[in-house]
Amino acid sequence: MPKTNQINDLRKLSVEDLVKTGEEKRAELFALKFQAVLGSLEQTHRIKLIKKDIARIELVLGELKHQGQDTNKTIKADYSKAVEAADLDGKKVREQQLKKIEELQTKMQQDQEDSAADNLVAAVEEEAKGDADDGKK
Repeated sequence: MPKTNQINDLRKLSVEDLVKTGEEKRAELFALKFQAVLGSLEQTHRIKLIKKDIARIELVLGELKHQGQDTNKTIKADYSKAVEAADLDGKKVREQQLKKIEELQTKMQQDQEDSAADNLVAAVEEEAKGDADDGKK
């Protein structure tokens, strides 16, 4: 969606809705940063997008304050829900990472076994060739 449409949509909201949306975005940003620290954030670009959304909300609130409206409303965001959602997402990501690691380890082990078998076959063939050369002499 173009930025002008986002700002126009925000301008249609009431001050309470803007403050509530801003707090929800801050809670989401907190949860994303929490995931990033744990190393389970796959979509790192979302942090930047959320910051831009917060800035747009603050811009509209500043415009409303400049127009004389009271923008000093306080609404507490529920950070625990955002953290729980981030934790669930993080667990899913970690499970996927563990699954990929196990698959890679299995593949590496199979490759090592295959190369060991190939080396053994080559050694046996070389020995058989050497024995055949000794038999010709």
